[in-house]
Amino acid sequence: MNEYERRRKWLVGLLEAYRETPAETAEHRFIDKLLRISREAAGSSDTEKRYHNLIVLRYITAKRYSIQKICQVVHVGRQKENYEKITGDAIDRLMILTFGIDGIRWTE
Repeated sequence: MNEYERRRKWLVGLLEAYRETPAETAEHRFIDKLLRISREAAGSSDTEKRYHNLIVLRYITAKRYSIQKICQVVHVGRQKENYEKITGDAIDRLMILTFGIDGIRWTE
């Protein structure tokens, strides 16, 4: 596992644990701040807003939504492969916001 993969795994782990993480923890506050930056960075870009909203619906909201519902809300195809690809793209965006140039996957 390379450094990029370790960082990505760490970030995804924080997102997946967010609902159960107490609000006063550093991890919870970090994700809150990252999502504020994500929302601000999205600006008027529909794609960036879609990525941000998908992350919020998938990992952050207290209510857990179905894949179909999330796809409907963020206007993406309902196929699981498409949902996973868009989620991956959204996480890659968060990686760059978190780690800067070190958040870029340079090799495929």
